[in-house]
Amino acid sequence: MTNGNDQEAPGLCVVANVARETTHGEGGLEIRTGLRHFAAGAKVWIAPLRWGGPDVHVVGRHRGNGRRYTGIVVPRRFLENFRVATVHSPALLRALGGGPLWTAEDAESYVRFWGTPRLAAQVHVPGEPFVRRIRPVTDPPPMELEYEGATHYLAHFNANRARYSPLPPPAEPSPPAGT
Repeated sequence: MTNGNDQEAPGLCVVANVARETTHGEGGLEIRTGLRHFAAGAKVWIAPLRWGGPDVHVVGRHRGNGRRYTGIVVPRRFLENFRVATVHSPALLRALGGGPLWTAEDAESYVRFWGTPRLAAQVHVPGEPFVRRIRPVTDPPPMELEYEGATHYLAHFNANRARYSPLPPPAEPSPPAGT
């Protein structure tokens, strides 16, 4: 990726911001501002994917030392505002791994996919002792979901997942007459 002047040629990269609030702990009940290494709203560059899954390798300016680039692996759910940007800095290119960056088609495709908030989803199937993982759902999750020809109802959700049950939600008790 060098030209005749021995300077790094620009490349495309997927860019995001660290979420203002991140959820941690059991059930996602502990809420923090930003991440340990990056402040809330910090701009981070996502290195081209090397593996599948919910985690990505990001590079950004560290919370404690804003001059140097730091690379860490973070869950993608801690990032927001995905977009495509051009990388011009040789230091940033080295921090991203020095290899080829994103193609325009791949970058746009991942920005569209990651830009849609998603939650892991689980369905309780009657007669089975466990819940079955299904395709992710939007965040916030829909109240009803069609799965294998049956309607399932949202039974529980938190920052990490939505769980559906074949049982409809309980009906609200009607107020006593005469009050």
